[in-house]
Amino acid sequence: MKRFASITLSLLAVASVCAQSVVVYPKSGDPVTYRMADIDHIEFLPGGSAEDPNEPNLPADVLIWEEKCHGNGVSIYGKMYRPGYESPAKKLPTVILSHSASLTADAMNVYARAIAQAGFCAYAFDFCGACNESRSTGRTTDEMTPFTEMDDLKLVISHLKKMNGVDSEKICLLGSSLGGLVSALTAEDASLGIAGLILFYPAFNIPDLVAMMDQFGDLGNLGGSLGGGLGNLGGFGMAYSEAFCNAMRGYDVYANIGSFAHKVLILHGSEDMIVKISYSEQAVEKYPDATLFTVEGANHGFNADNLGSFGSIMGGSTDYDSIVIPEVIKYLNTHL
Repeated sequence: MKRFASITLSLLAVASVCAQSVVVYPKSGDPVTYRMADIDHIEFLPGGSAEDPNEPNLPADVLIWEEKCHGNGVSIYGKMYRPGYESPAKKLPTVILSHSASLTADAMNVYARAIAQAGFCAYAFDFCGACNESRSTGRTTDEMTPFTEMDDLKLVISHLKKMNGVDSEKICLLGSSLGGLVSALTAEDASLGIAGLILFYPAFNIPDLVAMMDQFGDLGNLGGSLGGGLGNLGGFGMAYSEAFCNAMRGYDVYANIGSFAHKVLILHGSEDMIVKISYSEQAVEKYPDATLFTVEGANHGFNADNLGSFGSIMGGSTDYDSIVIPEVIKYLNTHL
């Protein structure tokens, strides 16, 4: 039976630039102090119970706060997830989560929390122009392309590397669908020093979708800015701009991946109707050290927050996280 760890919070007035601080007193271990200005809110998550041998002994508290990244004319909205039992000064391996097309960072919440529970930092953010609900500013949906999203991700990487509590030499990228394509392309830049790469059903098929829709001429184009040769027929749940499709037209994904020197983990559903698993099978052959984990029965998206446009057609379920999350944590424990 799950139970909530008993944690007492005490607010202290600090006569300094720190203003107020919050002190977290875990059930065991030393108290931890955080600046109130850095904390959006605190969530108390259930920890494992000693009475239940089947329940893992997970940390009971995860600190979550808004963390914005500014530069290059844009402002990136995101949230940092950190295990509350660790000292703020302790540099932890950090995972940057990049969401799928037409979604926001909220779609990655369950993964960010699980990663923080496992003892790592996690940062989930909104791409600029990804959708009308994006909380990041400085770019519209008409201007967004995979390459502008790469710029956003690089800005996030630069910002996090300067943060206290982040191990700048142990940063892992985790991206889903379009976010997976963007993460894979970004990780190829050796100067960024990325240490790990996890991809959920990466959208390596986007150039093929653009080419397919181009065959329909004006019908496939749907008026340029409405679809740009892709639109909702691409199955990603939004109409891409002409700029987006022009950027991907004729682009060879596989010629631009494969030099990443560290371990790559790709998780892909066997019943994915939007990005066939064959695209990930081809990608695994490009990397010097990569593993493809097939999630049997899964469609495009492993939970309800990340399902593709076709939902649960062809046997795809709404929740494979009980399979996916342990694989992610195992990778992080082994390779970061």
